Amino acid sequence: MFLRYTVSILLFVFITQTQASWNSAEKQYSQRKLSTTKVRNISLELIDGKFYFSALPWFKEYLARGTKRLDRKTELALGKLIDEVGLKQFETLPIKFLKRSKSDNIRFIVAKKFLRAKKYDTARAYLDDISINHKIYPFAQNMLATIYSVSKKYSLADIHFKKCITSSNQALNRNVTQNLILNRDYCVLGKARNKFGERQYEQSELLYLDIPKSSYVWPEILFEEAWNSYYQGNYNRTLGKLVSYKAPVLDHMFNPEVKVLEALSYLRLCLYDDAKNISDSFYDKFMTPTRNLRRFLNANRKKTTLYFNLVASYEKTGSARNFLMKKLLKQISKDIVYVELKEKMIAAQKEYENISSRRSTRFKKAVVSNLKEVMRSQRNIIGAYIRGKLISQYANLYKTFEGMSYIKLEVLAQRKARLYEFNERGRSRGDIKYIERNEKQYFWDFNGEFWADELGDYVFALKSEC
Repeated sequence: MFLRYTVSILLFVFITQTQASWNSAEKQYSQRKLSTTKVRNISLELIDGKFYFSALPWFKEYLARGTKRLDRKTELALGKLIDEVGLKQFETLPIKFLKRSKSDNIRFIVAKKFLRAKKYDTARAYLDDISINHKIYPFAQNMLATIYSVSKKYSLADIHFKKCITSSNQALNRNVTQNLILNRDYCVLGKARNKFGERQYEQSELLYLDIPKSSYVWPEILFEEAWNSYYQGNYNRTLGKLVSYKAPVLDHMFNPEVKVLEALSYLRLCLYDDAKNISDSFYDKFMTPTRNLRRFLNANRKKTTLYFNLVASYEKTGSARNFLMKKLLKQISKDIVYVELKEKMIAAQKEYENISSRRSTRFKKAVVSNLKEVMRSQRNIIGAYIRGKLISQYANLYKTFEGMSYIKLEVLAQRKARLYEFNERGRSRGDIKYIERNEKQYFWDFNGEFWADELGDYVFALKSEC
């Protein structure tokens, strides 16, 4: 009874505070001239009342109007606003508006813009100014490490990846969020990639093992681990890593370059028929849908709403225009960035429905109009993100066809160099004696079923024909 009474009081206080903030914002709006100060005050009142998406256009307008640095109260409100609506909504603003803020959140956004422009020194300067106590700090360390990695300054990158891991774990002790877990795991992955970049493949292999199979990033690192084994000349382990992608639980993963690496591994084992079969099969299966994808992307360059609706329709019906598009949309629908963007869209829609039920006033009409614009903007952001992912996958497919062309030519060259004949019936293809393993690796027969604890640990036992 006491608990129910307490909850009722808290709910009453919340509703009262929310209404008071709304009334105060409406009072500011009703005054004849909307000065820059009044636009700021409306933004802050709406944020206090938890009308975050309603406040967003007003806050953007305030950033665009003024020239002065933001005061402490406004900076705190901005931090709260970014937490609720996400960084993406502010990434669309020009840097000259964002520079007004000393907020660590805004510094991060500005650094991201300079990183995309490949202005690494400027991006690093903004990231270096971010406070170690700010919640964006672990993500800033990840970006700093990435900048050093791209510049091939691997020792410096490693320092910041370690800071990223430490600060992410400390933040996770206070509040567990999917973004923090993902950030930490990507920093662990960054350390492994550093060693790979330095061609220290054995150390890289051990660091890859630090990422648990439960991690969101684990499925994508199988491909990288496979390359690591390839560069060590362990082609049987490369093929074993790649076969995990055939498991039903990883059905949402699509990386066409997996097939190139698979064919290359057979090529290095001088199993030319296997390499050629993979290449031929890839051409037969993907050539036509890849051309269709290119036509689709070229015909719909700026139609962001179309891309938004494309994934929304797939999530509703489970269907797409062809099997390739279906695979790509399935992967996007499980993408963690897309999921977060969609959650923000749903939150904006709920706020819109809440405000639409209020009594009609001039202020309400203005807020509803702003909310519609916010939702349009969010749809455009999501649509642009989806198109970007599809373009990236088309580029991967194009690169894969180039790789397959090389393999076709290489097989022809090798067959000319020596007479090659393969009789599958007269020979046993695998033998445990061809497996390279260390003292921590054991042998089990594969019976055609994929088990979660075995994924990523398969290894082929093929004899080289070279």
